[in-house]
Amino acid sequence: MPVIPSRFPVRFGDVFPLGCFVLGVEPAMEFNEDSRAPKRQERDKETNLLLWTVRALDANGEAARFGAEFKVKVACEVQPVPPAKANGFPYPAAEFEGLTITPYAGRNGRIAYSFRATGMRAPHVGRAAKPDPGESAAA
Repeated sequence: MPVIPSRFPVRFGDVFPLGCFVLGVEPAMEFNEDSRAPKRQERDKETNLLLWTVRALDANGEAARFGAEFKVKVACEVQPVPPAKANGFPYPAAEFEGLTITPYAGRNGRIAYSFRATGMRAPHVGRAAKPDPGESAAA
């Protein structure tokens, strides 16, 4: 019986054509109903790497009406460091590497989605709208 994937690889420039800005990075903590239980950092189920939550802001002004802030869980053993801020910008611009999207049914009955990535880097000038021709969505 074939396994149906739940994470679908996507190109950063296809999802965020105008790029994004990093608001902050913090450990993703495991959920536990017992508030007295010790807090533990969440690990990725496929790679067993630590998970970090990166809060980011979509640079597309049109996205603001749907909620411009989003979160990406990044799987890596050390906390990812946002790129340096460019002059005149309040937040550092970034691109996510190894980006995947997972659709699910939200609480309001609409389709929602979550993002995962393997890392983040400073954006290449002009790259957000034009991904490398050799970069495939399945990679």
